[in-house]
Amino acid sequence: MVTVLRLRIGVLLLSFAIVVYVSLGAFQTDVTHGIHDAFIRNHSQFYVQPLNTYVNSTNIIRSVQNEQMWLSDQNFTVIQREFYLYLASRLRDTPYPGVENFTRYVIAQSGLKPLTGVKKLRPDFGPVLNDVTFYRYPIAIQSCQSRIFSNNATTLFVAIISAPSYFHKRKIIRQTWLRDLKMRSDLGSVNLVGYAFVVGLPENEEIQKQIEEENETYRDILQIEMIDHYYNLTVKVVGLLNWMNDYCSQVDFVLKIDDDVYVNTKNFLTVIRSLNASEQSNYGSIVDSPPLREGKWYISWDDWPWSNYPMYFSGAAVILPGCTIAPLLAAAQTIPYLPFDDTFLTGLCTSKAGIKVRDSYWLFVAWVEDVPNPCDVYTTVTWLTVSVEHLNRSHWATKDFYENLTQCILEESDGTNRTADPMEDLVFSFSV
Repeated sequence: MVTVLRLRIGVLLLSFAIVVYVSLGAFQTDVTHGIHDAFIRNHSQFYVQPLNTYVNSTNIIRSVQNEQMWLSDQNFTVIQREFYLYLASRLRDTPYPGVENFTRYVIAQSGLKPLTGVKKLRPDFGPVLNDVTFYRYPIAIQSCQSRIFSNNATTLFVAIISAPSYFHKRKIIRQTWLRDLKMRSDLGSVNLVGYAFVVGLPENEEIQKQIEEENETYRDILQIEMIDHYYNLTVKVVGLLNWMNDYCSQVDFVLKIDDDVYVNTKNFLTVIRSLNASEQSNYGSIVDSPPLREGKWYISWDDWPWSNYPMYFSGAAVILPGCTIAPLLAAAQTIPYLPFDDTFLTGLCTSKAGIKVRDSYWLFVAWVEDVPNPCDVYTTVTWLTVSVEHLNRSHWATKDFYENLTQCILEESDGTNRTADPMEDLVFSFSV
């Protein structure tokens, strides 16, 4: 009852705060702080302008009537900064009020206004806040569209999120689970229509030259023209969505995976064969963590005053049906960015786009032993590794289990033991 009351009070306060228009004279933000400033700094001429800025031209046509109404002075009340801060402080530690109210709060907080002259991907999603289709790709892979209809197998694209300098991680992935996935594709278990290591721009030109040489050898780098930094991961993921929407939108499934995650390809293929590619759902493992006010995942009370995040997946391993790419990109166009890509993509954007979040604990496990035990291999789809050596040991532990060199002993409900069959296809259940 107390929680419901606090939610109602929070929503009422937020409803008042969102009509605030804070003039530049009354409300100036320190450009070295705040989650949105991470996206509006231009570190050097080597990088492109980020997403929340848009250069207007004389050829830009003004948006339609509803957007003009959104900009109308009738929708804003000018108040003093101190009073706005008082109102915002009353939201502190109240329950998260939904993606629409989050958007309105940020607009009131920052004075963010819609971009004009940018085509709306989904007019029903509201004003355009981010230009999500402007991306350029200095290094790109071939479109996967022509390979999608080559056979009747489930089609798959694998996007491996990697940092520019992590050459050693990309090398070991090519030698382990990615090689195994390509072999299974050759045997017809799946139609792997494409894969790419997704990187941004490095800090220096020497690393850029090495990336170009790497791509000359492997032809599997998708480079996005943006600053590659942890707090720019949201920009990076949206750049991936934009490329997928243009060049691989008809694929059945996309596996978005981090370069420190090992994939048990047998269990992974078992999962995607059980899913419906036309269902508006995303699949992953839910994170149950409140907003943190210190450490690596710090977010300030000003930027996120609420006590909880929306339901979201760990971004380390997520399965996206191809049919969800376009609505996710359209949602990203209309929601202010967060620095945490998993919360932004699988929490805010899925909610805006009406996409279900379907959870399975075993899809991504955040910890396994240094040498994964056979039962972890048997029951898990992907897991986090802490080093290149750990990823390599994970590969050999997986190989040993499926070649019957190691065994998983399971205890049944009646107290008896049985040896797990490596060839058995497990059922990985997802929440409805």
